[in-house]
Amino acid sequence: MKRFILFICLIFFVTVPIYLHCEKKVTRFELPIGELKWTDKRPEKAKMCIPAAFTDEQGQILGAYRIDGKAYDANKTMVMKVSLKGDMFYISKHWMSDNGFQQLTLVNNSKAMKFHDSRKAIRRALCKDKNGTFILQSNYPMTMSDFAEECGKRSTNATYLDMGEYGYGYIKSRFFTRHLYIWGFFSKDKQTNWLYIE
Repeated sequence: MKRFILFICLIFFVTVPIYLHCEKKVTRFELPIGELKWTDKRPEKAKMCIPAAFTDEQGQILGAYRIDGKAYDANKTMVMKVSLKGDMFYISKHWMSDNGFQQLTLVNNSKAMKFHDSRKAIRRALCKDKNGTFILQSNYPMTMSDFAEECGKRSTNATYLDMGEYGYGYIKSRFFTRHLYIWGFFSKDKQTNWLYIE
């Protein structure tokens, strides 16, 4: 009887945290204090580092981007651009800063976008509200429209960030490093562009 009770307790303590994690559709990650920057080379020492623009299998950045004021227009089919300024970002059809990248807009002025993509995957977004900028990441695979809807409940503006097998990222605090999407850890060197805070 004692073994049975011990077994039930063990199952409870294993399944309840998993259930609570999955019941919560997205997790919010606060950014460290500092200026948001973007680069095509992975910074060695950063407090936060996550993939930004889409990357193809050959390691090429997809979409237009700017680095230190120089524009690279690899793909003009996506029109919304993410411009980085200080610790905030702006979504616009025109560049508003010297550094930025093209990406899918998930939420624009508190309105969630709709997508025809029915594939389910772990998703991540750079979001902002009246209090500042933060990251949202889905706790389980969901469609792009469902993820945009969740972002719309929590932010006024949100832009998608590259995920898939290149989706590894981290945020360092004073005492430890929080790894985002640990499954992408071993392919992190294949990623070619990064959003970071030094």
